Amino acid sequence: MAIEMKLICRRCQSEIIEKKEKYFHIEDWECNKLKIDSWWHLKCFNKAMNKELTALEKKAGSMLDMAGRIFNKLPEELKPEVEYEIK
Repeated sequence: MAIEMKLICRRCQSEIIEKKEKYFHIEDWECNKLKIDSWWHLKCFNKAMNKELTALEKKAGSMLDMAGRIFNKLPEELKPEVEYEIK
């Protein structure tokens, strides 16, 4: 008698229906020891990753804005001269 294992999505905590849904398995190993073993619906994983990317993009954008304001406050003699070549 085989024991049927239910796959539970790490993000939404609902069962993954293997024959109907896209999913994948993540394993995190440290040397030869398994640290994390998780299953994800593809759409749940994409949502989780996009959320982090969006946060990083917002932070990068604010840092670029801050750098631009600092650059604009520099005296003209410290600003590099930029030459553009049109082809």
